[in-house]
Amino acid sequence: MSYCCETVLKPNILDCECSLRKYCVLPFSIQSRQRCSIVCPLINRNNFKKQICRSENFRLFYERGDLPCTIEHITKGQRLKWFINDLETLNIYYYLPIFTDGLCETKYPYSFIALQGILDLITRASHKIDGETLSKLIVPLKRALYTNDPIVISRVLFVLQNLARGNDGAVGIALVPYFNQILPIINIIRERNEGKSYRNQKSCKIIDDFEKNIETNLVRLINDTLIVLEQFGGQDAFINIKYSIPTYEQQADVKQLTSTQIDTIVQPFIGI
Repeated sequence: MSYCCETVLKPNILDCECSLRKYCVLPFSIQSRQRCSIVCPLINRNNFKKQICRSENFRLFYERGDLPCTIEHITKGQRLKWFINDLETLNIYYYLPIFTDGLCETKYPYSFIALQGILDLITRASHKIDGETLSKLIVPLKRALYTNDPIVISRVLFVLQNLARGNDGAVGIALVPYFNQILPIINIIRERNEGKSYRNQKSCKIIDDFEKNIETNLVRLINDTLIVLEQFGGQDAFINIKYSIPTYEQQADVKQLTSTQIDTIVQPFIGI
C-alpha cells in the first residue's frame, strides 16, 4: 500500500503530488491520520437474515440417482416411494446422515425428499440408530438451524421431536449429550421471535397475519420440542436444557406422564 508524504504532522506541506489520490485504509490505524487516506466503513452484517445454504452431498446423490427412493404422486398429494420393501435392511448409518444433510434445502423436490426420508427412516428403523449414527446428524442439524429460515427451522424441530421419540425413547436419551450443541442456537431463535412479537405490540406496529403466525408458531414449536426432549431424555434432560436455555421452566411433571398424555400437551405442528 502506498504512503502519502503529507500527514497531519506536516500541515505546511501543500505541494503533495499524491494529494488527489485517496485510498481506503483500516479504521483506528496509523494510516488513517494521513490526509490522502479515507477510512473504510465497517461492514454491516445482518446475522439474523435468511442465509442461502446448500447441502454438501444430498443434492449430488439425488441427481446422480444414488438414493433408493423417488416421489410418487397419489390422489391425496405425494409421498416417498422406496425401491426396497423393508427399510430395516437399509444401511441407516450411511443414508440417515445424507437425508439429514438435505434439511437446509429450500427448493422442491430436495426439501420434501430430505424431510420425508428422515421421517420414514425414524419411524420404521429407529432401533438401528446408535450413538455413532447420531453423532453424524448434529452438524447437518446445526447448519440447517443457522439458515435463519423459519420453514427450515420448523423442519429441524419436527425432526428432533421424532428423533427423541425413536426406539421408545432410547434415541432421546442418547441425544442428551448433544444438547449443548443444538439448544444454544434454538435459544437465540426463541428469544428473537419472542422479542420481535413484544416490540411489535409495544410500538403498535401493524403486521400482516402471515408474519405474526410465523413468529407465534415458531415459538410454540420450540416450546413443544423442549417438552418432548425433556420427556424422552431421561433424568439429565432438564438439567441440560436449563443450562442452554435458562428461561425454560417445567410446565408439568412430565416425568410421570405417558406418551399418550404428552402428545395431548404437545400440539402437532401443521404446515411443514
